[in-house]
Parts: sequence; C-alpha cells; structure tokens
Amino acid sequence: MAVKRGLLPILAALLGSASLASAACDPSSLDNSTFLYNVTVDGTTIFDIANATGRGVCDIGRQNIMANVTIVPNVGESILIPAQTCEPDNESCILKPDPNPRNCLLGGPRLYYTVRGDTFDKIALRLNMTAESIMIGTTPGNRTSTGVTNSSQELQAGSFLKIPQCEPSQCIMQPYSFKWGVYKDLAEKFGTTVGQIMMLSPTYNYSSKAFLGGSFPPITMAINCTVLSDNTTVLE
Repeated sequence: MAVKRGLLPILAALLGSASLASAACDPSSLDNSTFLYNVTVDGTTIFDIANATGRGVCDIGRQNIMANVTIVPNVGESILIPAQTCEPDNESCILKPDPNPRNCLLGGPRLYYTVRGDTFDKIALRLNMTAESIMIGTTPGNRTSTGVTNSSQELQAGSFLKIPQCEPSQCIMQPYSFKWGVYKDLAEKFGTTVGQIMMLSPTYNYSSKAFLGGSFPPITMAINCTVLSDNTTVLE
C-alpha cells in the first residue's frame, strides 16, 4: 500500500528521526574496519575525529576506555577507531549538569590534576560541584599562576587544584581493572564522579593499546561516596 506524501511528516514525528535513520541504514554499506587515527593537527578533539571517521564520539570513547571524551589529545597520540554502526552514539557519554551541584566533594581526594582543555566549568561538571566553590577553594597561588578569573577560561595543564571537601564524608577506595567504557559509566555504577576517578589516576587519559595486544589499565576506584552526618562543614 502506497503512503501518501502528506503522511510522511506525521510518520516522521511518530517514529522519530532516530528510528527512520536506523530503518534507512544498510548494515552492509557500513565500514566495519577498525584502525588507528593518528592525531597530527594540534587542537584536534575527539568530536573532530568522530566527525572525520563517521563514528559516534561515545563509541570512540568506550572503544578507547577514555576518562572523558572532552579531553583534547596531543599531537602524536593514536586513537583506535571502532567499526561503524547504524546508530552512532554521540550522547550517552556526555556529562549533563546536575540540578543540585555541591559546594564540596564527598570523600576526596583533595587534589585535582588539570588536563588539556580544562576550565573550572568542566572540572565542576566532572565533580558534580559548582564552579564558584572550586574557584574559591583553590589556593591563591594556583589562581595567580594561571591568571584565570573566569570559570570558562582555559586552565594550564599539569597544575594541581585543591578541591573543597565535605567533612565528614568518605569513599571506599579499591583497585579496579578498566576494560570497557568511559569514566561516566564507572561513576554511575559505583556512586562516585568522573572527576574523582580522574583524581585517583591523574596521569590516565585513554588506552587504545589494551585492544591491540596490550594490557588493560589498572586504576583506583572511589566507591559509594557519601556524607557521614547531617551536619557537614567545608574543608578548603
């Protein structure tokens, strides 16, 4: 039975663009190859790589067991590109602002190691805190050395920021073998934040070698971070 042209917009609204895209996708036309994408241009982001290779940014992130897809890779780094899918994932790994961010961190640790592209806004998002509380709690020396007075201004990579901590609070710390996903997946599973996992393994960013005959990276996991009293204070 033929479908009248006037019904197509209604069908699109009912089924949704994602469903229509999936129905229109021919799996046999997809690029099933996996390969290494070498970063040769400074400032290339994971979003740029996803766009250039026709993959989802979250698919790339999980294939490379990334800390966070917003971290900008350096020239010379290699990113493992997964096979194409009919429904590339560009959303599920992206952190969303919490409607009730805290002004202190549950359970620690205290020091956040800045990575390339960091701003106070990005760090706050990863820690489920307000950018203002982190800026206030940061030692004056660090603020002066970076010259950052705006929460959206980029910070110098390789600096330690002292994060305000809720007292009393705690996390259970234990080793963890990271074999798939991104830190957002781990944070949701273990009751912690992306930023805290980054703080416990400050030099880790991603691993493409794990899927190319290498070993999976061991990291330290903060688990079930919680306050221990109804009355808390902020340790700056």
